[in-house]
Amino acid sequence: MIGGRRGASGAALLAALLAVAAPRAHAGDPPASAAPTQAGDAANARAGDAAADAASPHDGDAAHARGSGVATDPASARGSDTAADPASPPAGDASVAAPSAPGDAASPGTSAASVDAARQADVRPAADEPAAAAPAGEVIVVTGTRSETPLSASPVTTEVIDRARLAESGAQTVGEALALRPGIWIDRGVAGTSGITIRGLGPQYSLILVDGARQIGRTDGYLDLDRFGVADIEQIEIVRGPSSALYGADALGGVVNLITRRPAAGVALDATGQLDGRGAGVALGRLALGSRELSGAITGEYREGPAVRRGDTLATTLDSYDDRHVTGRVSDRPDERWRLDGSADYLYRDLRGVDTSATGAVFDRRNLIETASGQLAAQYASDDTALRLAADASVYRDQYLHDQRMATALDTYELTDENLIEGSAQLAHQIAAHRALVGAELLREALDSDRLSEPGSRVRGAVYAQDEWRLLPGDRLLVVPSARIDLDSQFGSHATPRLAARWLASSALVVRASAGTGYRAPDFKSLLLHFENPSVGYVVDGNPDLQPETSRSLDAGVEWQAAPWLWLSASAYYNGLHDLITAVTLPDDGSGTLRFGYANIGRARTAGAEAYAQLGRGRAALELGYALTRARDLDAERPLEGVPVQRATATVRWRDPARGVDAFAAAVFTGHRPYYLSDDPQRATPSPRRVELRARVAKRFRAGYGGFVGVDNLLDAGDANLDRIPPRTIYAGVEMRL
Repeated sequence: MIGGRRGASGAALLAALLAVAAPRAHAGDPPASAAPTQAGDAANARAGDAAADAASPHDGDAAHARGSGVATDPASARGSDTAADPASPPAGDASVAAPSAPGDAASPGTSAASVDAARQADVRPAADEPAAAAPAGEVIVVTGTRSETPLSASPVTTEVIDRARLAESGAQTVGEALALRPGIWIDRGVAGTSGITIRGLGPQYSLILVDGARQIGRTDGYLDLDRFGVADIEQIEIVRGPSSALYGADALGGVVNLITRRPAAGVALDATGQLDGRGAGVALGRLALGSRELSGAITGEYREGPAVRRGDTLATTLDSYDDRHVTGRVSDRPDERWRLDGSADYLYRDLRGVDTSATGAVFDRRNLIETASGQLAAQYASDDTALRLAADASVYRDQYLHDQRMATALDTYELTDENLIEGSAQLAHQIAAHRALVGAELLREALDSDRLSEPGSRVRGAVYAQDEWRLLPGDRLLVVPSARIDLDSQFGSHATPRLAARWLASSALVVRASAGTGYRAPDFKSLLLHFENPSVGYVVDGNPDLQPETSRSLDAGVEWQAAPWLWLSASAYYNGLHDLITAVTLPDDGSGTLRFGYANIGRARTAGAEAYAQLGRGRAALELGYALTRARDLDAERPLEGVPVQRATATVRWRDPARGVDAFAAAVFTGHRPYYLSDDPQRATPSPRRVELRARVAKRFRAGYGGFVGVDNLLDAGDANLDRIPPRTIYAGVEMRL
């Protein structure tokens, strides 16, 4: 039996909101589809349907990646919105003086100290990695190479959504923030979870990190991005394309690294409260204080919202939610070369919805999710050497209840427990024109679920190396070979190399290219699942002999600073996937019961192009993006399910620090997405095209107080089946920054 509902009345919630203050109204707002994106879907429709029905709520994919840091948005450094601490942290630090987007008050080369003082209260200094010295105002990226490198010198294209953009958009969760990017699709799974699809590869192919630490608790391959609020996030760093050469399994599609806010010297208090027209509310607060040597911060978030129903039905389109999240962080700098960091985190998430069956039965569904994690890191940096030692542990529990109304025959209660312990060491050293990096990792992951035939556990060790080789004067040509070897207790060893390069063709033109391999380890569901459905007459079993899925990729892009106010970029990519884990029909064992399982037989291909433009003049800025994706199941000879061919975004912003006014508007266009709902496996049912409009205006006063109003999904796009997103929502709130 799951614990009782702990909701708040409207009056109590309003009082809490006025006492504290958050950017957005609904945790389920990102564009999402009703069906998951699965590269290499089963050609056999019955096998795929049965396997999906039997899917354990949690895969527990065991794969690891580490490496923290902060990048900037693709427009390169144009000044800073925040003041940087003169003491730069060591390698592996998640630190940055946040860049200003086109249209910020700071013009190119403007000192950070001249920017709006309200953004200076609690920021992280620019990093100081050996051989990574950056010009004033340049930002440091880390995730693409696992070593801190000035953005302009990075061989791997990295995109970042900085804190200023998180605030101005009104994004409440990481899923909502990522939904505004054209090359990224936010997909919604069978349990209401939201996952990220990058370049046509579904959520199970993307790795999600928090300060470089891998996150657990996947549901059918999805790691729910609505679990992560933005109150404690400084920046979101996105690397597209396979990154297994440095991060190991699960990084075929890309890596998303959530960089948290580190407390700085002094005292800072942030509070935000929000209500919307549907009765959803948000309250959050953050207190940071400390000296130059020792500092700490604590953040609390509370979000609550009702379920969404579209159409004349009892079934809910989106679940109601009740989220409580507490995070504590501490940082100690005993001297100029060492820094010690620690953090602890707890999340309580209560999701409730209603399902109906074809026979008319009605079910109340509930997921009560709890997560807890802790992380410790020690970092050392000198003029030519950087060392990082880290350890973290996390636990995840999901209680799932499916309660049939007026009956008990079909009631279901399932408990899932997952835990992860990992440690890592990384050393970087400058040797003439080379910056060499070596590292090692060790993790143990375990999962116990009622749908598994037995508890699953795995141990994985890995070593990796990378060389950043500067071949021409002025760092005009940078070549970066890297490789990693994983040793897994379940499937043995796997090697993944990559070669990346960056050419500075002129002071305004940068060309980047990379080629590499990636892999995804079999999850516990595919290995150990055992599910029986006697009423229908089938059984689904896992396959302990599965091998990793693999990929080969090519990526090339160009960036051009055409004018001080105009930045352009274009890129193209190709991914070929092999040995995809696919649902199959198993031979008859004589019982007369249909039997399904999994095998490494699938093949898929994704290819496409992306283009961006950013224009900024004074206080105004315009950002345009377009993504073309061709994703195909090579075995079934059809497009991959749920992947839009075209996606485009347009964002307009106005920032006036002198008057304390920020205005933001965005339009997101998503093309048709194919779904295979009929008995004909080649006949696709396309989802409707969608246009989402959102806008927000905020006003800050000199005393540190402010307010905002906004609207999401102005055109009320979406439906109850293939396009499940929240309806039109108008919201307003208050905020305080001291």
